[in-house]
Amino acid sequence: MRILFVSDTYYPHINGVYYFVCRVGPMLQNKGHQIAVIAPSPTTSSTLKKIDELDVYGLPSVSTVLYPLIRVPFPVLMQSRIRKIIAEFKPDIIHLQDHFAISKAVIAVNKSIGIPMVATNHFMPENISVLVKGNGLKTKVENWLWRQFTKVYNQVPLVTTPTETGVNIMRPHLKPAVKTIAISSGIDLGLFNPHGDVQPIIEKYEIPTDRPILLYVGRLDPEKRIDEILEAVSVAIKKVNFTFLIVGKGTKKQELEQKSVSLGIAQHVIFTGFVPDEDLPFMYKLSRCFIIASIAELLSLVTLQAMASGLPIIAVNAGALVELVDGNGYLYNEGDIPAIVNAITAICTDDNAYAQMRSVSLERIQKHDINATLSAFENLYITQAAL
Repeated sequence: MRILFVSDTYYPHINGVYYFVCRVGPMLQNKGHQIAVIAPSPTTSSTLKKIDELDVYGLPSVSTVLYPLIRVPFPVLMQSRIRKIIAEFKPDIIHLQDHFAISKAVIAVNKSIGIPMVATNHFMPENISVLVKGNGLKTKVENWLWRQFTKVYNQVPLVTTPTETGVNIMRPHLKPAVKTIAISSGIDLGLFNPHGDVQPIIEKYEIPTDRPILLYVGRLDPEKRIDEILEAVSVAIKKVNFTFLIVGKGTKKQELEQKSVSLGIAQHVIFTGFVPDEDLPFMYKLSRCFIIASIAELLSLVTLQAMASGLPIIAVNAGALVELVDGNGYLYNEGDIPAIVNAITAICTDDNAYAQMRSVSLERIQKHDINATLSAFENLYITQAAL
C-alpha cells in the first residue's frame, strides 16, 4: 500500500506525532509498503527531504515566535501544493495526525479525490491552554480548541487514539457515525529494556553511582509541571539521598535550573539537556524510578519507555497515566507534594516493593509492543482502503 501521513508538526520539532510516524513509518516500509509525509517545510520554500528513511514533503512555512521549532504553513497556494503531492505520490490511504491547518487543507483537497482517510488524535486542549492565565479564559480556549477538533475529525470515518482514556475524552466531541478505537503508539522492546552496560553513559554525563536515580525524560515546558517535582525533591532529599536526573530541553530549562538553586538542591539535580537517541535507553537503565507530573497525557511514550526498562512509576493521577500505573508505582493527586515525597522515599528505600513494582512494569508493557501496534494499523489501513 501507499500510505500518506499528514502532520502540522514534524522533525526537528520532536513530539509524540513525530515519534509515532518515524517509528511506524519505516517498519511499514520494511514490510513492503510505501510511505510519505506531508508536514511544514523547515524553510519558506517547498522541500522534499529524506528523514528517517521516509520521503517528507515540506509545505512553505514560517516559525512561530514563542516556539521557533513549531512552524505555521503559508495558506496561500497550500491546497494546490497538496493536490500536486497527492497526484505525485498516489496514496491508497491518508492518515491524519492532527486537526490543524495542513490536515484541514488535505481534507478540503480530498473531497474531490475521494482517497480513504483515517486520523489519530495525539492532542489534548491542556497541551495549549496551560499557557493561558485565568480559569475563565482557559475554559474558553479549551472549548474553542475542541470545536476545531470537532470540525475536522467529524469529516473522517475513523479516529484512533493511543488509549481508552483518549477514546473516552474525544468520543463526546464526535458524531456517532465516526468510529473511535484505541491503538497504542507502541514501544520497541528490543531497544528499551533493563539490559545493557550503563557505564559509558555514567561517565559521559558524570552521573553519580552511590545513590538512587529519580528520572524525568521529556520537554521542559510549562504543561510538564517539573517545578512541582522539584518542590517534592527539595523535601524528599532530606529523607533519602538520591539524584534527580532531568533529560530533555524546553522553554523552562533555565527557569527550572534557577529554581533548583533557590530550593538548595542544585547539587542533587542534573540537567542533561538534549540526549541523542543512542544514549536515551541507558538513562532509563541506570535509574531507580521514573516520575511524570503532566496532567495532559493521552499515552506518554516516555512512561512506556520507563516501564519497558523495568522502572517503577510515580505519576500524577490524570489522563492516560491512570491506565499505565497500577501496581507498578504510585499515583498522586495534582499538587500533592507530600504524596510525591512519600512515593520517592518508598521506592528509594524499600527494595521488596521496588522489585515487585519493577516486575509489574515489565509485565504491563507487553501489550504496548510496537509490533502489535504495527499489525493493528496495517490491518486498519487495509480494511479502510477496501471500503
